[in-house]
Amino acid sequence: MEIRDIIAAVVSAAVSVPMGMFGCSLLNKIPAKWLCDYDEEPSQELLSGVRFKMKPYGVIMGVVLAVLSAALMLTNMLTLRSVLGVILFWTLVLIAAADIKYQIIPDQFTVAAAVVCVAYAVTDVIADNVFSDKWYDPLIGLAVGGGILMIMDLFSFAVLKKEGFGFGDIKLLAALGILFGWKYIIVVMVMASLVAAVHFLILIFKHNGKMDEGSYLPMAPYLCLGAMITLVCLPWLEKLFDLYATVLSMTYLP
Repeated sequence: MEIRDIIAAVVSAAVSVPMGMFGCSLLNKIPAKWLCDYDEEPSQELLSGVRFKMKPYGVIMGVVLAVLSAALMLTNMLTLRSVLGVILFWTLVLIAAADIKYQIIPDQFTVAAAVVCVAYAVTDVIADNVFSDKWYDPLIGLAVGGGILMIMDLFSFAVLKKEGFGFGDIKLLAALGILFGWKYIIVVMVMASLVAAVHFLILIFKHNGKMDEGSYLPMAPYLCLGAMITLVCLPWLEKLFDLYATVLSMTYLP
């Protein structure tokens, strides 16, 4: 780790706090229609323009963004990919906040995340080849990311007779698949599932083993955290995959 990476981490953390608070203000200023389903009319709260209070939402968004952005700079070093990662983190924090409070992922934020993912993927294909070796790998990642949740959703409809994932979740994971490719988008889902499991256990413990019937846990925050954790932990994940490939390639003498 070089001194410039430490400086980049400090600067990133310092910039991320006001970025998170600005994101909170932005959520209060976007059109109310963005925060409700296509067939719904905005509620009075959405129309009021006071949807997310700076305390706690703005503060939490700023702190989360600062911690993860600094960690990204420390683990991945100061590169163009890391800068794009910080921008992506900011977009994902907005998506998570919207889904937590209103159970909606604005398409506009998903498109913004997809644009950043495309820029990241282009950089990766041209220079780094971390997630993608070929120009079509991001397209495969998009198909796998969206396809996994769509198949799970269809299974839920067929077996449980109810929706498993919202279409917003499917579009979000498809957008992330552009960046992560088919291999790492599966890692993102594993990370998201682990975060969701830990959160669920905490809720069970908090409510003495009882959960309200029909209670809903939005999936987008877990997917966003899974994506951010995967990017932060990328150097270790690469080593793990390399170790796995080495083990598979070993030949044993009889």
